[in-house]
Amino acid sequence: MNSAYIYLQLYRLFDDVTPIKADCGRLCSKACCKGEDSGMYLFPGEQNVYKLLNPSWSKIDYTDLEYNYNGKKVRVPILFCNGNCDRYQRPLACRIFPLTPYLNTDGSVDIIIDPRSKSICPLAKGLYIDEYSSNFVKNIRKCFNILTKNKEVYTFLDTYSRQLDEYRKFL
Repeated sequence: MNSAYIYLQLYRLFDDVTPIKADCGRLCSKACCKGEDSGMYLFPGEQNVYKLLNPSWSKIDYTDLEYNYNGKKVRVPILFCNGNCDRYQRPLACRIFPLTPYLNTDGSVDIIIDPRSKSICPLAKGLYIDEYSSNFVKNIRKCFNILTKNKEVYTFLDTYSRQLDEYRKFL
């Protein structure tokens, strides 16, 4: 599987589709793009996009979040930007923010408001999921229906979703 190619194709779902019809960055002065500790997780295989593009505005590091796949522990990569990126090279987590996929305990994928976004995003604080652009939510759902066919992505989402459960307890 050429994961870079797949992610680059999925990115296109969000070229012209955004959470709301307005520039949400104007509401909060682009709060999600600020701060040295602000980064976006990369989904399994997505790091290959950045090996290919090698954008000067980003840096990849690794988080403490780990999942087990094929008998190995895999540390989740995170992409940090300097606050000024090429919009068309943003990672998937950034493109779908403040929403995120969530793997339910029955194995189905839901799209939820990321509980971590509530501290910085006015949309996450003030809107219900059905108030976001329906095309935006539909494209996220489509994207993760495709990605979760990959066993590693599915395994990652299980670990990631349990982490989100912990955040939900406090937010």
